[in-house]
Amino acid sequence: MSTTRKMLLALLALIVSIVYIVVTFRFRKELGWWAYIDCFALFMTVFTWLMSLLIGKMIPSSGKLLAKIALVFGILFIISLIGEYIAYTAFF
Repeated sequence: MSTTRKMLLALLALIVSIVYIVVTFRFRKELGWWAYIDCFALFMTVFTWLMSLLIGKMIPSSGKLLAKIALVFGILFIISLIGEYIAYTAFF
């Protein structure tokens, strides 16, 4: 996959993550700060991935490090999504 396609995909994913945060904001408002952990992890995953693509052109070692950070945030997103699902089913 070319770099421009990856960048367009990253921008699209960033827009989708922002829409996800906006759409689910009303549901999370009553539950407290912990209900936004998956939103933060999702946004940071996509943002660091986009930055790894942009910075990776100029400084390849920094791009690889940011890609690893994006992977860690992606794993944290999945874990937080599962954790919040368990918490929601326990409370409601």
